[in-house]
Amino acid sequence: MSKPILDTDKNLPKLAELIEQNASKDIPPEAAWIWGDDDEIGRINLLSPERVKLATKEIVSGKTVPLNWDMTKPAVPSFGRQPLELSLHKHPIYPVYDDHFNMNPQSGSQFDGFRHFAYVSRQIFYNNLKLEEVETTSRCGIQAIAQHGIAGRGVLLDFVAYAKDNSIDYDPMSAFEITLNHIKGMIARQKLELHYGDILLVNAGWIEKYETLYKQDPSLVVGVEMPSAIGLQPSDELRDFLHDTYVSVVGADTPSFERSPLDPSQHLLHEYLLTCWGVLIGEMLDTRALAEECKKTGKYSFFFTSAPFNSPGGVSTLANAMAIL
Repeated sequence: MSKPILDTDKNLPKLAELIEQNASKDIPPEAAWIWGDDDEIGRINLLSPERVKLATKEIVSGKTVPLNWDMTKPAVPSFGRQPLELSLHKHPIYPVYDDHFNMNPQSGSQFDGFRHFAYVSRQIFYNNLKLEEVETTSRCGIQAIAQHGIAGRGVLLDFVAYAKDNSIDYDPMSAFEITLNHIKGMIARQKLELHYGDILLVNAGWIEKYETLYKQDPSLVVGVEMPSAIGLQPSDELRDFLHDTYVSVVGADTPSFERSPLDPSQHLLHEYLLTCWGVLIGEMLDTRALAEECKKTGKYSFFFTSAPFNSPGGVSTLANAMAIL
């Protein structure tokens, strides 16, 4: 399914090996803090100059497809987050305008950073970052990712098309779970080959459903604290897959990437991806146009780029993401 493409990948451990190695350590069993005690970028380490150069071979037509949803959407963000407030400021003399943004970066198309979600039972973040460090230092802040940049080979799994082909009836605004079998089915259907370091995106149809309902009546899509939404199943099987394929970044067009509402009684993919492995999670990425372009060409891999906020100690960032086909 996934295979090393660089010599340096050959020594990267599988999750089963890590769990065994961590048994005697006071860290999460699934922790893959393998890049050094001072590391702040996790799997972004896989996006080396060599791998980025290889990824440019994915560019065929040169067509650019932005993945950023309208910043005013969702109109009422989930999880109690603040929506965009935009104001214009005119110079008192000259015909010059500035604008002012006030918003929660996680209210729309965004990436969760490593200071966002802890390994709940141990109250620690990526690479043993403590709760008090989040409030007193900038360690593992989004600035570390920004100073490296995100560029590499992206792949899209189109669940909307897969579900249609396989007569799977689902509502994107329900807690429908995309399973490992679904993932493998999409990979086979799209004739994809995953590489270490890939940026894995999923088109699940949530934004498309939101926009349809919003046009009918905005009140149909009011925000709730914990929305019901399609997403990946937080199963051990899918956990192992996401680790052992060594994807560097994940994302979807959904509010939580994994299915929502989240169940605090079980381990969540957020705990593994962010805290244990240092994998950024993209949420509410607008994958509609990308899915259409991939469908036209039959090619579901592309060059992906994102420029996170260079915000010291930042928890998250607007996605600022784009695919180049």
